[in-house]
Amino acid sequence: MAEEKNLSSVILPQVDLPVDTDYIGVYLTNRCFLSCEYCITNYNNKYINIKQGEEVGSSQWIAALNRLKLPNGVPLTFQGGEPFLYKGIWDLLENIQHKVDILTALPPNLTPKHFQSLKTLDWNKRDAPYPTIRVSYHHGQNDYRQLIDRIAEFQKILSIGLFHIEHPAYPNLVEEIREYAKEKGVEFRTKTFLGEWDGKIYGHYKYSDACIGKATGKKVKCRNMVLPIAPDGTVYRCHADLYSNRKEVAIGNLLDPSLKIEYVHRDCSRYGTCSPCDIKVKTNHLQQDGFCSTDILFE
Repeated sequence: MAEEKNLSSVILPQVDLPVDTDYIGVYLTNRCFLSCEYCITNYNNKYINIKQGEEVGSSQWIAALNRLKLPNGVPLTFQGGEPFLYKGIWDLLENIQHKVDILTALPPNLTPKHFQSLKTLDWNKRDAPYPTIRVSYHHGQNDYRQLIDRIAEFQKILSIGLFHIEHPAYPNLVEEIREYAKEKGVEFRTKTFLGEWDGKIYGHYKYSDACIGKATGKKVKCRNMVLPIAPDGTVYRCHADLYSNRKEVAIGNLLDPSLKIEYVHRDCSRYGTCSPCDIKVKTNHLQQDGFCSTDILFE
């Protein structure tokens, strides 16, 4: 891990996030123990180009994330890659002053004892309409029965559930998983598969030509309610910028004392290479349907 800066001599003033912010995705690492060919982080054959040595250290994350003033009801969401491959995650969970959701594939060596050894689980306790630790099942990468059995043990102390992408290549699998999860008393939900498969585009998008995989040349201004934050602390405008590592148009970095985050429309020349995560019509953090995080103005 990169040598951490001495933050005792650095003043990090409070940063008020716009009240319209719907989601704060903290990508602790881009490393993962799975290798799914349909991974959304590799959309358009791009990937978050952050090496392990460039990841923000745990004390830096704590100082940087605690400076944020979040909108009511909106947590931080730790994700990746696989967030539990970031060794400093336990320091974060003990010292972050916010509620935290986690997107994980539940690495095999992770046990309830890891959480029971923490000084507090308050970060996991909030009034949410869904499990705040969301475990993804990836067909062909692990066994859903074993995964559900493990989640049943974790849910004795945590808000946790299983989520599965409705991949078009195996449509009958969902009901199998649902039945086994019900038998074990584990909450199970599905997520829409996004992007192209076998020549067909899946997902419901607000802008039909935004995710075609190449820039259209249209001049647009975009405004996004989602804040993706890379493993090096860079705050991006959208997931497409994050996955393509477009630092030249990033909003800033969480470790920058002068950081300011505004909810405004920004010029973009890459319309057409948008990520489905930003363009899809979905539910917001309150599980209200018909929501799209991105608003685009066309010149």
